[in-house]
Parts: sequence; C-alpha cells; structure tokens
Amino acid sequence: MVSAFLIDAINNPTKVVQELYEEHTGDIDQFPAVVARHFSDVFLNSDDTLREVLPLDVNHPPESFAHRSLVRFHGMVQDTSSSPEMYLASLNKNKCGGWGISQNMSASEWPSSFDYCDLKEATTLWAVTVPGQTEWRTEELSSRSHCGSSSSQSPPQPHKFPVPNAPHIGVQVKIYNNETAQLLKTTDVVTFIGILTSESLDSEAVSSLMVPSLHVLCHKLQSTGDASPTEELATVRDDLIKWIADEALGGDEVAAQWLVLELSAEVYTRATPLLPPSLTLSRFPSPASSSPALPTLHHVLSDLLPQYLTVPLSLHLLNKENFSPESKDEDLHSGYLQVPQGTTLLLTENDVQEGKLVEKGIMNIRAVQEVMDAQTLEYSFPFSKFSFPTDIVTIVLCDGRKSAFFQTGFTVPLEMKPSLKDNLYKPRDQIKIPDTVKLAAYRSFLAAAKRCFGTVQVAEETSRHIQEDFVRQRQEDSSITADDLIHLMKVARLLAASMLEREITVDIWETSKRLDASRRKRSP
Repeated sequence: MVSAFLIDAINNPTKVVQELYEEHTGDIDQFPAVVARHFSDVFLNSDDTLREVLPLDVNHPPESFAHRSLVRFHGMVQDTSSSPEMYLASLNKNKCGGWGISQNMSASEWPSSFDYCDLKEATTLWAVTVPGQTEWRTEELSSRSHCGSSSSQSPPQPHKFPVPNAPHIGVQVKIYNNETAQLLKTTDVVTFIGILTSESLDSEAVSSLMVPSLHVLCHKLQSTGDASPTEELATVRDDLIKWIADEALGGDEVAAQWLVLELSAEVYTRATPLLPPSLTLSRFPSPASSSPALPTLHHVLSDLLPQYLTVPLSLHLLNKENFSPESKDEDLHSGYLQVPQGTTLLLTENDVQEGKLVEKGIMNIRAVQEVMDAQTLEYSFPFSKFSFPTDIVTIVLCDGRKSAFFQTGFTVPLEMKPSLKDNLYKPRDQIKIPDTVKLAAYRSFLAAAKRCFGTVQVAEETSRHIQEDFVRQRQEDSSITADDLIHLMKVARLLAASMLEREITVDIWETSKRLDASRRKRSP
C-alpha cells in the first residue's frame, strides 16, 4: 500500500513543507532538521520508496520537469566553497520562507518589517553527475518506470565536471539543515531529494547565470552496502579471471589474475599506509588502424565496476586539460582526478607520440603519480594549495616494457595467445557477456574483495613462517632487502582479499611468492 505521506510529498512537496511549518511549535532554528527527518522517514528507509521520486539525470534533465517538482539527484559534491545564502525563514500569515518558497511570494506576503532572528543561512554547494558512474550502476539507481529523453541543452558551468565535453547534469544545491550540510566534502557521492527550481547562480549580482537549483529536503551519503563474502562468491573467482583473460587480455590468465588483485584493493588506513597499489600492463599493443580506439578491457571493466573511467593519454591531452582542481575567480574548476572514492582509472598510453611536455603536462603527470603513491590530490587556490584524500585504483596500459610516465607498484608484461590477440580491441557487441546472474556475481565478488582487503590479518603460524623464509632467502641472496618483503606482503594481502579470505595463511604466502616470481620471469 502506498503511503499517503508519500503521495503528498511527491505531488506537492511545497505544501508539505508549509504544513510542517504550521505544525512546528519549537525553535525556528530546529525546523530544517524537522523537515529533513520527515522526508527522510518518507523516502530514505527503503530503495523502493526512494525510486518513487523521479531522478534528475542526463535522461531526465532539468528542463523536463515542471517548476518546483520533487526530484532526486544522485551526484558528486564538486565545490563546497560557495558562500552561504541568506533567506527569511518566516513570512506573513505564518508562511515558511525557506526552500525557495519566498521567491514565488508576492510583495504583499513579505513582512513590512522582520525580526533579524528570522534571517537564516542555507549552505550552498555545486554538485554534478557522478563522474565515471557506469551505465549498469545508473540503471540500478534509476526509476523503473519513468521514461525520459536526453537533454538538448548544454549543462551550465561545464568546467566543473571532471571529464571535458561529457554529458552530465550540474546543479546548485541548497541545504537548509546546516548541521548535516557541514559534513559533506568534495567528491562525496550523495543522493539529494529536493524541490527543483531555476535560479541565479549569484543572488547578489545584478546579472547572473540562471542555473538548475535544488532545495534539499533530505539527503544521504552513498553507502558501500553489505558485501560480506560468501562461499558462493568465492567460487566465481576463477571464472572471472578466465573471462577477463579470454575477452580482454588475449588469453593471459596471469595478467588477468593481477588485474583482479588490483581491483580488490582500496584505501583502508592512512596512518600506517595501507593503500591500493597501481598496476601497469606492459607490452599491450596499440590498436590497428581498423580496430576500435578503446581496448576491450574498457568495456569489460565498465560491466564489472560501479565507478570507472578511461583516460586516453596523449601529449595534447596532458598539456591542455586539467587533472587537478583549480580555483579561478573564486570558482573551482574540476579535473580528471576529482572523482569519488572507489573509482577505478584506466590510463592508456597508446596515443602518446613523440613531442614536448609543457609545464601543465608535467604537473598533470605529477598529480597522477601523487594519487598512485600517496592517494592524495592537490587542489590549487590563488594563494595556497591543499591536498585532499583520494581512493582511486589506477591501471596503466602501455606498449613498451614500462610506462612512459609513471612508476607503478606492479608491472606485468602481457603474454597473449596468438589466436586471441584480436580480442584486445573489439566492439562491445562482439564481447561474450555473461548472463545476468553470473555478471551480478562477478560484481558482488569484486565488492566483497574490496571489503576484505583492509581486514586481512597474518596468522601467527604464517608470521613465523614468513620470518624464517625471509632469513633463508637473505642467506641465499644478499641482494634481497626489507623492501622485497614489504612488496611480497602486499601481494599476499591482495591475494587473500581476492580469495575472500580474512587471513594470510602459509599456503597463500607460498602462492603469492610463486605468482610474483612468474611475473618477474616474463620478458621485460
């Protein structure tokens, strides 16, 4: 049975806010929290009720909605530096003034004088479509029944989206519950439910750009979900590796296993750094002139991961585009690396030709390397620079023996089967996609492996075995150092996570050594 509260909230959210205001007898400062609680109870307790609200996205653009419609926007916080907006919380005849209501009021409804205590602030920020959110993830979040059409209009402020010229939605977001608004940070992924209007970007300017504006009634941060490992999930690992190898890596199951290890990592702790390593797949051929420009791996990863981006590197792109955010005239311009935590980046170097890197290109390479090494990204402001935390898995494809630009944690030379070489570059419609159940299992497996990564422990018996093993190796080869031990411990942790194991056993340790040895034996 559909709740009457749900119907009222969807059909006329402004009326519901006014009714809540009339019923509210407490402190006016607490009213935004009352509104947030009410709409959270109506919409945020289940996915089914949340999907009753029409989505604001590239298929349902702002111009397709009536003025002051209720919408939900699943987006990334791009800029939190805007000044708060002042609004009059109380109007004549006991009418609420927040949530954009005062903008539709006639002059007679404005009080001739007002108490300055009724002058309140709303937090203002800019949010965009989640960059890198894959098609299947978007469909998973969207309404099941509402049909839409893509926008014919260019989005406002396109410089605030990380991927140049990509279709997206950009929205000015106004949050009246300031206590929860202050918790939001750049690159946070948030579902906002609110009233959609079109307003001036700068309310104090005489002439200012009109932009979509969302008066937020309630919101919630993206959750990681329950990805606890199960025995059923653990059995799909070998199938997943073989599918990736055959469809996208020329039949190289060793390279596919290293890729799965890489996809099992996430930032777990920064105090004693436990960060995702980066991976280079070297000896990856460039496409033939008759082949698609994007590798098959791009399509495979798009089908497996919820947040994923391919960046086809070239000297032109490195020298021209932004990789790090930069504030210009108090407006934060985005860059390729301003993406949500949990995003996977595929950097392809096949388009890199001989030429010169200018200063901007060098700074872009440094920014990527900093993300790889420390999982931080520098934001540039007129008189200062600040580093913000990231959680990005980075994979590099190059046709040489190593990356031309980056030092990655692991380099795996590709060894293809001649009969499967053509599979490296093929259109998406030629890929053998698993059935829906198996594909969902692959996605759940990778999500569960990420959850495992930070919780992997070393069993006491294994710890003794590793120490004794290391001493023995040092005695046999004096060139072995503590860095080699640290490297193998990373491999073992990744392997355990990819097997959905919470503990590094002696068997996993020995398997890790063999896996790394097979990588080293490959021709550089």
